Amino acid sequence: MGYVHIITIDIALGWRLLQWPGFTVLRSLKTILPLSLCAVLNGQILADGHVHITNRVYWEGIDPWKPQPVGQWDYARARAGGVNFVIENIAPYGYNTYNTTVKHAGRLIETFHRTLEGHRDQMELALTAADVRRIVASGKMAVMLSIEAGFDQEGDIDILRLWYRLGVRVIQFSSQVTTAFADSSVRGEAKWSGINDKGRRLIAEMNRLGILIDISHATEAAQRQIIAASRAPVVASHTALRSICSNPANLSDDVLRALAAKGGMVGIHSAAEQIGQRYYDWSRGKPSIPVNGVTREDILFAESPLIRSPNRDYGEYIDALDAQQGNRWRRFYSQPWHESPEGAAVVPSIEEWTAHVAHAVAVAGPRSVAIGLDLTHARSTLKNFDAGHYPDLVEALRKRNLATPEILGESWLRVLDSAKVSN
Repeated sequence: MGYVHIITIDIALGWRLLQWPGFTVLRSLKTILPLSLCAVLNGQILADGHVHITNRVYWEGIDPWKPQPVGQWDYARARAGGVNFVIENIAPYGYNTYNTTVKHAGRLIETFHRTLEGHRDQMELALTAADVRRIVASGKMAVMLSIEAGFDQEGDIDILRLWYRLGVRVIQFSSQVTTAFADSSVRGEAKWSGINDKGRRLIAEMNRLGILIDISHATEAAQRQIIAASRAPVVASHTALRSICSNPANLSDDVLRALAAKGGMVGIHSAAEQIGQRYYDWSRGKPSIPVNGVTREDILFAESPLIRSPNRDYGEYIDALDAQQGNRWRRFYSQPWHESPEGAAVVPSIEEWTAHVAHAVAVAGPRSVAIGLDLTHARSTLKNFDAGHYPDLVEALRKRNLATPEILGESWLRVLDSAKVSN
């Protein structure tokens, strides 16, 4: 009976009560304590549709079910913050060439499955929306697998099918660099003026298999063409709205309308430069603040200066690339990152984040909006925020009458249910 009384009180106050030592006995009840009170009510889903942790497990050997002293996100803090469903993105950053993208994506997927096996009592792979509901009802975290930054730069359809067999259900269509089938808004020329015929064949196969297509990091022309070519809804998993913050990486209202008209949705990002106009204006043209001499760009966009011999390479190239990337990654995550005093003064608040949610709802409706924070390391996100603060996010949404089941998680389940389209 005590649980019922807890659920009826204010979310933020209830969360503070759950931190009280007197609730120690509840900490063993997986179906109660790890969820924020709003998610406990009626078994509601609280989802983040764009997270990253497997790369850290691979390079650093961390246990993602232990709170990490460095970095903004891990399963432990997210679960304690009430999240019960995430879409985990493996990302072969720095492996952008023939063979290396597929090789590193495969290693990261294997790492992800080992993490699952090591934490069977806490998490489970979800392949469908029905799986998500079943896993959440069991008291565990439901995790769906996605690929960011390239599933195969050449666009081999059999590699796409292989990833599906291994449990991948979401793929970011454009990479961090222009590929053989789609233009990237991050790096590379607009080779295809959007996407090409190979890209359209890949989209048709993703629709047939039931892989949800993510248009994040595509050029606007590519975004429009992907939406038009897909027979299933597509998503922009982690972005914000250009009408609120003029960062060109953000989504235009026109693309959002096209996305929603096809049944798709947007996950609202947390990065300061995409949420806060003041922060974006301040940060333009400023170099990234490094950690131990390593910047985010060194991690995300690294290219080896080595040239692989076509006939006489016996592992030297990949060994050198792995050594470079591993060294950079471990240095990068070796200590906390701190914003400059000038930047800290203009870091956006959670309320500024909810302004993007409100605008997206006004343009496309609540069924087309959800959470996609992309919390990582070495950049500002929302003021005083990390994976332990999802209850604050929910409370801010509640204050604006935006804490709807759709925005908190059901929008993700709806599009996942619609990703498969028979020929």
